Amino acid sequence: MGINKFLDDSDELKIPEKNYKKKVDNVLKTKFEDEVKVPNLNLIDNLNKQSKRLPKKVPMSLYFNEDDLLLLKAISELNDTTVNKTIMSILELPLKVTRENLPLDFDIKKLAEEYDKNSKKKKV
Repeated sequence: MGINKFLDDSDELKIPEKNYKKKVDNVLKTKFEDEVKVPNLNLIDNLNKQSKRLPKKVPMSLYFNEDDLLLLKAISELNDTTVNKTIMSILELPLKVTRENLPLDFDIKKLAEEYDKNSKKKKV
């Protein structure tokens, strides 16, 4: 009974679309669509702000499952970029949305310092 489905050529095969980035973007868009504020569209002000403040980059070790790392390397090779840039491009939008929707009294630096202090205690 089950094999007849494969032998019948009249049925049209439907191959699912595997564009995961589009799926993730759509989920993020629908989830945060009402909450995201439209940024200031004055291009001159935006360019001045960007030129004055370049983000400081700091190192951090990340550990991946071997299969995940191989996938990231393959994607990076296809895009002719580094694994770090690939990871940052994946994280860029969720981090931006999260940062824009934090409560006003949320102190990022204080919590990050506490994290550093507590993580060093765990290592010892």
